Amino acid sequence: MKTQIQSILIVLILFTYASVNGQSFIGKVLDSETQEPIPYAEVYLVDLKTGTITNEYGIFKFEYFNQTNVHIQVTFLGYNAIDQIMNFDTMQEKIFYLKRGHFELEEVIVSAPSGKLQVENIVHVEHWRLTDLLETSPLTLAEALSSIPGVEQTTTGVGIGKPVIRGLSGNRIVTFAQGIRIENQQWGDEHGLGVGEIGIESVEIIKGPASLLYGSDALGGVLYFVDERYASQNTIAGFVETKFLSNTLGSFNNIGLKIHSGKLKFNLFGTFSSQADYKTPDFDRVYNTRFDQKNIKTSIGFNTRNWITNFRYAYLQNNFGIVEDAIYINSNDRKRTLPFQSIDNHNLSFEHIVFTGNSKLNLTLGYTNNYRREFEEDIKEHALGLKLNSYTYNFKWYSPTFKESFDFIIGSQGMVQSNANNGEEVLIPDANMTDLGIFSIGNLKINKLDLQGGIRADYRKIDTEAMDTDESSFPALQNSYNGLTFSIGGSYKLEKTKYRANISSGFRAPNTTELLSNGVHHGTNRYIKGDVNLTNENATQIDFSFDFQEEHFSLSANAFYNAIQNYIFLSPTNTFIESNPVFDYLQTNASLYGGEFGFHYHPHKIHWLHLDSNLSTVLAEDKDGNPLPLIPQTKINSTISAEISNKGKLQLKKFFLQHIYKFRQQRIGLFETETNDYSLINMGLNLDILTQNNPIEITAGVKNLLNTTYIDHLSRFKVLEIPNQGINFYTGIIIQLDRGMDK
Repeated sequence: MKTQIQSILIVLILFTYASVNGQSFIGKVLDSETQEPIPYAEVYLVDLKTGTITNEYGIFKFEYFNQTNVHIQVTFLGYNAIDQIMNFDTMQEKIFYLKRGHFELEEVIVSAPSGKLQVENIVHVEHWRLTDLLETSPLTLAEALSSIPGVEQTTTGVGIGKPVIRGLSGNRIVTFAQGIRIENQQWGDEHGLGVGEIGIESVEIIKGPASLLYGSDALGGVLYFVDERYASQNTIAGFVETKFLSNTLGSFNNIGLKIHSGKLKFNLFGTFSSQADYKTPDFDRVYNTRFDQKNIKTSIGFNTRNWITNFRYAYLQNNFGIVEDAIYINSNDRKRTLPFQSIDNHNLSFEHIVFTGNSKLNLTLGYTNNYRREFEEDIKEHALGLKLNSYTYNFKWYSPTFKESFDFIIGSQGMVQSNANNGEEVLIPDANMTDLGIFSIGNLKINKLDLQGGIRADYRKIDTEAMDTDESSFPALQNSYNGLTFSIGGSYKLEKTKYRANISSGFRAPNTTELLSNGVHHGTNRYIKGDVNLTNENATQIDFSFDFQEEHFSLSANAFYNAIQNYIFLSPTNTFIESNPVFDYLQTNASLYGGEFGFHYHPHKIHWLHLDSNLSTVLAEDKDGNPLPLIPQTKINSTISAEISNKGKLQLKKFFLQHIYKFRQQRIGLFETETNDYSLINMGLNLDILTQNNPIEITAGVKNLLNTTYIDHLSRFKVLEIPNQGINFYTGIIIQLDRGMDK
């Protein structure tokens, strides 16, 4: 009887909705077994980057969104996700049946060619929500990424972090944010990621050569940051957040606002953080490790019948102290003191999506401006200045699906870049660079077997001017580089297991730093010399992964072998220029191999208890079997967490205890020193205080609980024998604000 009444109500409500607006799409979400409605299920439109939730009768409605082909995802905890392409133009109503399941909710992978669910991708892509990575309150986005298996960071103090994917970093890692390539002088070890965490929903990581989609330089992998989605339709949402960290006496203050009315969507985010010098376990504070950050990000979306556009802009400013000696002080001062560097980043992108029948066009235009200055003797006049302007385009055409089994993508990418000096010191000369690439990728589905293959051609031209300074001399250079890359892979999916295998190649032209560097890089205390005779790097990687998942247990293994011809690396010479150690850029054939292994377990009768552990390792050597320098330590990361559901106004949502163990690094390069093993223990909890509207979220915890003294192998302070950060308590509060809009 109850079910019949609910069915009658559903029909009446559907009729009412359809009568009010004939252009609206009405859907309902039901349990496939019981036919009962599922209230508060999440319905997400991938291309439009917005969504809604079902009401108490399992009904949802979209207005104006009547594109002919729309990528829709329906999810609810405890059910397997629905992910499909729909034609809103040929139907106004549809029932979605969700099947019960115990698998984790899958996410749509934006960085992959066809935007499929994570489990359906042929290329293994790591997808992580930023909220999960920020659980232990990392100081930087790069530190947050280092908790992902296979990813580490090169650090200069606590403010500057550079991601390392399977032993490769710098120009071998391509970073995408706001849908465009981010350029920020990433060749420098003391140059950070150049992306702020505010306004980012998740990150996707492709490990290994990904030149097919992302062009030259994506030799070691890709970091693809996915923007925060827009608010649900006819909704205003926002939040206010503040966080305090004891070690650096630091604060993070974030604010966000989302408005979605009809066809127009708007997001605005802002953040400010300030940190004093960090404190080591055995000494006072490390002088001049202070830093601050300001970040503003906005996006505006608009759509018509067959056209979607998104405009995005972000401004990021960082000020970092430069440490030249191991000096310890007992002061909480955070004012800028010489020497320091100041970096301004402006990122602007225009994304256009056009639906043309059963195919789709995607064009994204981008502009990035990076202005990097170093102040050494005068706080008002910089000694080193670099202005980098980059103009990019990314075009893709998605074909229709033929016989429900084959589709393909063709595309082109390009970049025009200029780099100019405006200081007394010159590390690299003024230069202009042009990139052009074309590619094609095909996808074929045969029952449970999915196949994918593609090919790409790239061209790069570098043109530099002859420059002479009091300290250095740079010759003029006009070089061009060509690369042809391929990728082929397949996946086979059974009920509980999935197998993936890929072979891909990558191409990277040497950058102006590797070709022409001749001077002291103060952030790393090194004198670096380039070599104009360096040639292309060419990589070929074999990658295999295995995933097993059942109701209470999941297991994953991902092994790789990456052979790189003409591998470019920095090598110490055991000589000094004005007390600075000299490093040369050298070239050799090299191989990197290893992988990641992990499992997740929650007992049958103790569903609130979760056990996670993963192992990451990479070995790297040249053609003669000699270890390469600056390769991360093998790591085991294990977490015990309790997700508790209790009644009352104060709810303990989660408690976790994390243990990180890094093995001794004995495989070292020439003139490199070994690094001891070490263990770190972190713990934290999440609380909700229930209010009349949205709950107030509280986080608290402690990092390096035992105040362990250690120096990581990839720390740039290792040569100065400065330990990493000591014990650090943190606490934060988030207040969510949202309400519906009156029509």
